[in-house]
Amino acid sequence: MAVVFVASSLVLGSILWIALPTLQDEDRESLHIPTSFDDLQALNALLNKYRDIYPYRIVVCYVTTYLFLQAFSLPGSMYLSILGGAVWGVPRALPLACTCVATGASLCYLVSAAFGPALLTIPRWKSHLDKWTVKLASHKDNVVSFLIVLRIAPLPPHWVINVLCPHVGIGLVPFWISTWLGVFGVTVIHTTIGRGLNEMTSAADFHLISWRNFFLLSAVVVGVLIPVGLRTYFKREMASAADIEEGDEELAEDGDRILAASPATRVKKAAIRPAVDPTDEEDSGASLSSFDDSEDEDVVLEAGPGVVLKSTEEWRRSV
Repeated sequence: MAVVFVASSLVLGSILWIALPTLQDEDRESLHIPTSFDDLQALNALLNKYRDIYPYRIVVCYVTTYLFLQAFSLPGSMYLSILGGAVWGVPRALPLACTCVATGASLCYLVSAAFGPALLTIPRWKSHLDKWTVKLASHKDNVVSFLIVLRIAPLPPHWVINVLCPHVGIGLVPFWISTWLGVFGVTVIHTTIGRGLNEMTSAADFHLISWRNFFLLSAVVVGVLIPVGLRTYFKREMASAADIEEGDEELAEDGDRILAASPATRVKKAAIRPAVDPTDEEDSGASLSSFDDSEDEDVVLEAGPGVVLKSTEEWRRSV
């Protein structure tokens, strides 16, 4: 780990030695990482002096220094974000600072992935890892949103997240995205402060704790949690729809079943025969013979009561 830090320091020094413009003797004292308000003011004046003469060199030096601080979780990143807002303004400094933070944190991620297993043999770090593993497992469906909220919250420190994430199953791409989005709100505040840095007289003029900043960060948190709420809602709706379909299938399986089918029966229709005139002996005989010859049908003849027909004269006599 010490070797990596020394090698990175040499790379930083080499880039700054190549990219830095030729400075005047009185300006060299201001060239260092700011750790106070006075240092920030002096460095701001220096960069504004050389910004228009060497624009690209200033950007290279700024980005390289920012990445170095983030890779090894060194203090000074907030001052660099404020300085970016003072030098380039919020529209250009905001995406530049967010990209530097996310990329520098990713370098810390890679360093931890390479040398972290030896560090995790220490019981204290192992207990931290187990605790965060349980927390991330409970938010596995919303890992990116969970990491964004952690970046906005003051606790835990960001370097703890950078060190532990490669060992709890967080990929590099979601880690970078969550870091960029997580520091967006805070970086808006820092770069906005830098826009008025020239008019400030002390660090108290930063007004980091204010209602405006509170509502800004709250809006970011709400914006992050809206997709989580929508995802949870639609997940429940899909689960309920799946339960209804499963219940319908069970009812269909438990319904009436045909166990066995009997052979098909043949239904014969009675033949419609013409009326028979009883006075016609030939027709009546033919019809009777047809009834006798029919073997497939049973004919039941029923006799009603006898009817006596009287002539008109007999009826008059009886009356």
